[in-house]
Amino acid sequence: MSLTTWWQSRKRKWPWVAGLVLLGLAIIGGLTGGRGTTDPGTSVTVSAAAETPAGVIVPPGVIGKNPKEAKAELAALGFRDVRVESVDGRQVIVESNWRVVSVTSMGTAVAVTTRLVLRVDKSQPSTTTEAPPPTTRRPDPSPEPPPAPEPTRQTKPAPVYYKNCDDVRSKGAAPLHRGEPGYGKHLDRDGDGVACEK
Repeated sequence: MSLTTWWQSRKRKWPWVAGLVLLGLAIIGGLTGGRGTTDPGTSVTVSAAAETPAGVIVPPGVIGKNPKEAKAELAALGFRDVRVESVDGRQVIVESNWRVVSVTSMGTAVAVTTRLVLRVDKSQPSTTTEAPPPTTRRPDPSPEPPPAPEPTRQTKPAPVYYKNCDDVRSKGAAPLHRGEPGYGKHLDRDGDGVACEK
């Protein structure tokens, strides 16, 4: 048998050998339940969550607790991989200030090796504000609108009288037209409505 033939036949047998080893390990793990041996003298405590063939039921009772208490309760059931995340992305530093609002796989049976995520929200202190005491004084009435300005009376200008056209010209009012103050027929000799035109 040549080295090449031996090498090719070796490669074909290797997947079978590896498969048989893995199958043997799976059978041994299934027989022991993955828990190791237990001492017959030790007592087994029954937890609040029922164990089913599919795994352990994640209890809904962790809702409302702080993450530290919730993780302790889940650890007592056998869950080891429990993460805490805030619902709004903030970092959870002091767990006692937060409350669990949801748990992944809550109410369903999962293997104890499943990663559980506790979603938490910041506990808000009660913000009850007291209403201000009722006031006994009446609120100020709305200010009255300012009084409307009184209509201005048009006062008639003092009557203007010119003795003659020289008087009109000396006051700088020439020529005068009919209807203007100081116009008079005695100043308009030709009667055309314009007095002291020249």
